Amino acid sequence: MLVHEAVLDTARRHPDATAFVDAGGERISYGELERVVSSLAAKLRAETGGGGRVAIVAPKSPAAVMGMLATLAAGLAYVPIDPRALPERRDFILRDAGCVLALVDGADELPVPTLGLPAAAREEAELPTVGIDDEAYTLYTSGSTGVPKGVVITHRNASAFVHWAARAFPLRPDDQVAVHAPLHFDLPVYDLYVGLAAGATLHLVPERVAFFPQALLRFLTERKVSHLYAVPSALTALVNRSTLTEDGAPALRRILYAGEEFRPEPLAALMRAVPHATVANLYGPIETNVITSHTLDEPPSERVPIGRPVDGAHLVLLGDDGAVSESGAAEGEIVVAGDCVSPCYLNRRDLTAESRIELGGRRFYRTGDIARRDEDGVLHLLGRRDGLVKTRGYRVELGEVEAIVGTHPDVAEVAVLAEPDPELTNRLHAVVVPTQEHDDDSELVDRLVRHCRDRLPGYMVPSRIHVLASLPKTSTGKIARAELPDLVLATR
Repeated sequence: MLVHEAVLDTARRHPDATAFVDAGGERISYGELERVVSSLAAKLRAETGGGGRVAIVAPKSPAAVMGMLATLAAGLAYVPIDPRALPERRDFILRDAGCVLALVDGADELPVPTLGLPAAAREEAELPTVGIDDEAYTLYTSGSTGVPKGVVITHRNASAFVHWAARAFPLRPDDQVAVHAPLHFDLPVYDLYVGLAAGATLHLVPERVAFFPQALLRFLTERKVSHLYAVPSALTALVNRSTLTEDGAPALRRILYAGEEFRPEPLAALMRAVPHATVANLYGPIETNVITSHTLDEPPSERVPIGRPVDGAHLVLLGDDGAVSESGAAEGEIVVAGDCVSPCYLNRRDLTAESRIELGGRRFYRTGDIARRDEDGVLHLLGRRDGLVKTRGYRVELGEVEAIVGTHPDVAEVAVLAEPDPELTNRLHAVVVPTQEHDDDSELVDRLVRHCRDRLPGYMVPSRIHVLASLPKTSTGKIARAELPDLVLATR
């Protein structure tokens, strides 16, 4: 059963159950979900002629989610676009994806025909049979050149992840699920399709709440949220800038995180604040969704592993010399094959070819991430292939330096970058956000330098430490690393 079919099947069997509670507290039943989705799917078939991609350009809301489901039910593919994106980026995606229609919640002028959300009129039409290898949706992510690239996700890809996640982290009809991440990110795939297929109630966290820790804590508490899936930056802010550690969130039974590394100190503080909740680290690029997972047994004191491969993901480590390791202790780039892997980048055969490699007659996706597999088969992420830099003749993993800087109690967030240097090859810079304001940043810098010198080889100690009030973030809540070099230059 495809992901949208499972949701609609649940809706037909439990029409009186609550599917959504919107921002204002209004409840929307599964029966209403089924009626809106079926009606809108018929309208989409009529409007598009049964072909093409449909853009979803709307704030996170029940109507937007029902628009996504209706698009799938109509046998079409959807392209979620951040409604706050600059018009140039938004219009590029609309053109690049060849969208024939946009579902909108607003009056912005777009270069394609639009249809408002939700569609209230009941229309009848015979909906198509959708194939497992048909495109389900395309997610756009920023490319290294600054041009967005579309990652095509088929129904096979989506089903591979959703079916695994439903087994590994099942949800129940009585679960209250917070949808924290924006809809143009891959994290909500779990919340929406596992949650709605299970008959759970979804609470779509408004943006005005998602980015303000105390407001988010109040939302989680008042809604009695039992499940939360978010990026570490958001969870770190929840620990450092809300009353979570004093008040807790008693209804929370599970927290999942993904998208970037979660430093041990704030992660441990989070686990101590909600000791009744299971916490798990999920890893995988947008091209594969989740391919490894690791459930924590206790608050960590060191870097957390990314764990073991999930069902159906065939992971191997590719060494610098081209050697392939499938088991045992080894180090190399993570490459993955299986139903989870996106077939291509939309309209980018060059990028698709560069990111794939044939091994043993099978096509693997190159993640660009370097990992170490220990003797027990557990994977430990070392960092990006392009995050391994040379300085003073040594190879340094920037993530390792970040991990050490981040162990200082005065550091709330940290990012380390390398600046090309004619003598040293690269000079390391650490950009930190303190846990609280300091009258004299120079004293904090001195403490951090001593901290690093006590714990790192001399060549790994950052040449400069820059103190900022906050780190730049992407629209999905992760650290916007591409903006860091300009910030470093501005603080000199």
